[in-house]
Amino acid sequence: MIIDFNHAKKVAAGCAALTSCAFLLWVNQNSVQADAQQPAPVVQQSAGQVTNSVSLQNGGSQAAPNDHGNYAYLDQAQIDDHGCLTVSGWHATSAAQNRPYHYIIALNGTDKTELARQNVTDQEVARPDVAKVHPVYGASQSGFKTGFNLGKRWTNLNQVQIISRYTDDAQGNGNAVDYWFAPITIDRQNHANLDRATVADNHLVVTGWHATNLAVNKSHRFIIVYDRTAGKEVAREAVTDVARPDVAKVFPGVADASQSGFEVKIPLTNIKFNHELQIISRYSGAADGNSNYVDYWFSPITNGDVVNRGNLDAFDISDGQYLVVTGWHATNLSSFEKHRVAILYDDTDRYQVATVPTTTVKRDDVAKAFPTIPGADQSGFVGRFDLSKLHLYPGHRYTIISRYSTGSDSTAEDYSDYTSTTPVALGHQGYNFDSIQMTKDGLKVSGWMISDQSMGWPYAYLIVLNNGQEVGRAAVKLTERPDVAKAYSSTFNSAHSGFSTLIPFDPAAVTGTMQVILRFTGDSSGNSQFTDQYSPRYAANAGNFDQIQVNGNQLYVVGWHASNQAVGKPYEYLIFLNQNGQELYRQRVLDINRTRADVAKVYPATYNSGQSGYQLGFTMPASLRQQAVCVIHRFTDDPAGNGHFADYQSGLVSLGVMRMPIDYRQPSEYAPYPNVRQLNNFWINVRIRQNRVYLMNGNNVVYTMYCSAGYYDHGISTTPTGTYYVQAERGNSFYNGSLGEGANYWTSFLEHGVYLFHTVPTDANGNYKPYEASQLGINQGSHGCIRLSVPDAYWFMHNVPTGTKVVIEN
Repeated sequence: MIIDFNHAKKVAAGCAALTSCAFLLWVNQNSVQADAQQPAPVVQQSAGQVTNSVSLQNGGSQAAPNDHGNYAYLDQAQIDDHGCLTVSGWHATSAAQNRPYHYIIALNGTDKTELARQNVTDQEVARPDVAKVHPVYGASQSGFKTGFNLGKRWTNLNQVQIISRYTDDAQGNGNAVDYWFAPITIDRQNHANLDRATVADNHLVVTGWHATNLAVNKSHRFIIVYDRTAGKEVAREAVTDVARPDVAKVFPGVADASQSGFEVKIPLTNIKFNHELQIISRYSGAADGNSNYVDYWFSPITNGDVVNRGNLDAFDISDGQYLVVTGWHATNLSSFEKHRVAILYDDTDRYQVATVPTTTVKRDDVAKAFPTIPGADQSGFVGRFDLSKLHLYPGHRYTIISRYSTGSDSTAEDYSDYTSTTPVALGHQGYNFDSIQMTKDGLKVSGWMISDQSMGWPYAYLIVLNNGQEVGRAAVKLTERPDVAKAYSSTFNSAHSGFSTLIPFDPAAVTGTMQVILRFTGDSSGNSQFTDQYSPRYAANAGNFDQIQVNGNQLYVVGWHASNQAVGKPYEYLIFLNQNGQELYRQRVLDINRTRADVAKVYPATYNSGQSGYQLGFTMPASLRQQAVCVIHRFTDDPAGNGHFADYQSGLVSLGVMRMPIDYRQPSEYAPYPNVRQLNNFWINVRIRQNRVYLMNGNNVVYTMYCSAGYYDHGISTTPTGTYYVQAERGNSFYNGSLGEGANYWTSFLEHGVYLFHTVPTDANGNYKPYEASQLGINQGSHGCIRLSVPDAYWFMHNVPTGTKVVIEN
């Protein structure tokens, strides 16, 4: 079966679009089986949703005789509070021809036993939209809508499986074609929230909601007050349903979630607020609420103690003129202590810096969180300290105290304080380059810079260094950055931190590593009284050879090269050197300035990085064939490739069939592995110092593998030399605890499991060791075994016959 997963995603999205009392449908990709007691029907399990993206000839007005697809979609499934499941959708297939009866069947999704079936043959629903997209037999009348009264069985179900069936049997069995829709998963959780509990008119007023499918067939609702201190129920009130469309939106798969709200007023008789009180929401099948019930126990609303709670939401000096403190402070003594102030306290030098009156702010969120604290909804505060009248010290730590008191003087005898729990330490700084680009005229840069050290230092500079020496600078006038102020409100003047400028200089002056200094200073020329931040170091010359590929006599080179030295050098060359540095060949590159957004992202400050790509293909001259070479990409002002130039050079690259650079995750050659059954004299030659394994057919090498054999101790390798034969022992993995390493895909050649061919080593967790893997084909390093790349070892284990001769030489 071919599944169109893009289409399936649309189906999954469509399943969520249900009415307020419908279930959320979770698409289940597990295979399902038809009822084994019925004749085997045609079963289709993939989903099909009608879209407008299909264009058909004749507008879908004619049936397509060769369309044998089985198409269907469950548009909607919903449940009421009596356990009645209503489903609607469509099912269209040419296989319905000669199967005149249409049934919708509901199964228990867990054990696949049938719950009910409905004959919808005479209840067809017109679906011209289906016929337009799927012009198969009967598509225009393929719709259905029916219901199943599941009653009390609903509470014991985890899933309901809906099947649409066309059959030639009036009872819904016989020769049938089925479509199994994704199972309907039933939410069996218990959801609730206590929105508010407060006192009004000598009543405890409790509001909230409680929604659960476990309440189906439980029509009586109660709110109960339980006294945890006394260990008994102290009050109970019947609940009248309250509409909660917000709950239905969040929990569309819960029956009657739209009517899950409650608001009750409970007389204060027997309620003691100095006790720990807990609210219980109950659905019950009994009128007195004492049996057949499901409860939700909310967190206690009181704990019997005096509460003094608060939080400092913001310590904001972002505008550079005022320190604005905001937060909330809620205490049950606030009705007596009417006067409010905010105090700025220096924790470092331990003294009170300043006091200001605060403005009261409505805080419904606090009242919701602390419904038993009188006045919690008026617990917010805002205080403004004039920075021109203060002296704040970078490096000092400050706290804010919110105070309620009986008198207007903050030193009144009766007061309640909340001290912010986390002191604010001044001394922050930061910056960001939103964009940075090297141009022929210099460095174009935009971003923001902030520092608490900038208090009293109004000038800002950007300075460019090459290997630590200045090559250019620009004074910047900082602009508004509300986004920075929002993120760094407790850093001085962060609201005015933006910049966008060009730092003029010749890019060719940057020959090494480049850095940018972001400086605040009290000197208009930027040379004294300053605080600096340094950017990362940026490369002046960078590149990569993404692909060097040999195909027969053709050589293809793809890569990129970005260099500040490329300004004024319009010509590009590839130059090939042998291992002694002698030039073998050069070729001008004409396919240049290719877009490389990936390079621009990593090297934004290097000239032309976004257009640094190139590619070249040519027939190799004899001087390059089967050579190990270094490749140079060159920018130059000389049409012949000499003159003034900027080079980027590769490592050693083989222009034969061996893979370069060596990759332990890949086969050693680009060529396919040999078929050993077609070789008449197959044997294996291991050469330790060459770090190679040669697969031989007589005197001919048919494949070469990179390897790392045993390290040399006093001139003797730990891998024994001589002639051996591949043994029967082999396996997928092993781990040697005494050596602290293992390997995968091993094949024994000596002492039956002692000396092996296997992959590069793994650690105790089965991960390949990066350093050891990097030595493959380069150095010896094993304890005697012969290490191979992962694919080479896998091929070796599965293809080299037992008894194959192995000759190991130094």
